[in-house]
Amino acid sequence: MDQARYDETLRHFAEQAANAARLKDSIAQLKGSARSTDGSVTVTVAPSGAVLGLQLAPAAMNRSHTQLTQDILATIRAAQQEAAARMEDTVRPLVGDAQYDRFQAAFRAQSPAVEPLGPTAPPPPSALPTPSSAIPAAHTRRPRTPAPPDDDGDFTDESIYRDRS
Repeated sequence: MDQARYDETLRHFAEQAANAARLKDSIAQLKGSARSTDGSVTVTVAPSGAVLGLQLAPAAMNRSHTQLTQDILATIRAAQQEAAARMEDTVRPLVGDAQYDRFQAAFRAQSPAVEPLGPTAPPPPSALPTPSSAIPAAHTRRPRTPAPPDDDGDFTDESIYRDRS
């Protein structure tokens, strides 16, 4: 390969790397938001669909738990659709129509789609973790055993106050 062709390939590669970095930054900033029809539920999601924020106005408490659940789930789905539209608006112009489907497939492989549950009966209490089991063992503190009263704390059996005559 001659030097001019090598330099051109290197320049093209650097350009593509810079475009990829800009795209990554743009995607990291993307969010989708939606509000319920009455405005009492607001949801913000990441491009992957992960819920980043949920706000409930006081009016949301005026409905049944079933209706509130339905409103929250519907608002999450609307926010996810908004995030997907923003993702397409950001990515398609940079990668082109031909590569966009491949990009979407790769993106979905990193965060597989999950269908949200509709209103269901809550699980029985026995299926839920207890408050003490919800904390990993590594984060629990053991009670501290007090040192014996005659321990001077130097990790030896000898006293630091021994007779030095």
